[in-house]
Amino acid sequence: MLDVLLALFLFSLGFAVLFELTSEALSESRKAMTLMEGANLAQGKMDQLAVRNWRDNIAQRDCIPGGIVEGREGKFRWQISSDWHDIPHLLKVSVKVMWSERGDPYQYKLESLYAVE
Repeated sequence: MLDVLLALFLFSLGFAVLFELTSEALSESRKAMTLMEGANLAQGKMDQLAVRNWRDNIAQRDCIPGGIVEGREGKFRWQISSDWHDIPHLLKVSVKVMWSERGDPYQYKLESLYAVE
């Protein structure tokens, strides 16, 4: 009888450990998926800007040198900031995507330099 109780205890302990590992893996998987969504959003915003002429982006106020353009998509907030770099015709553009998950703030930032004629 003692052998059966010991075996049942060990089985329960093993099952509890496996359950905790599985739940932690699912949580990390959700975080990674959200990070990937944020990174894709940042890249998409950068691609939208890079497709058009930079003078047009500035004229349409999609990108303001020395300023910030903000927006929201679903659970994500994004900011596009830009400024002239050391060389006069280089524009440094940053896209920052921010979100909150279970009360913790997260962000993903993408930066690039573009030649503006």
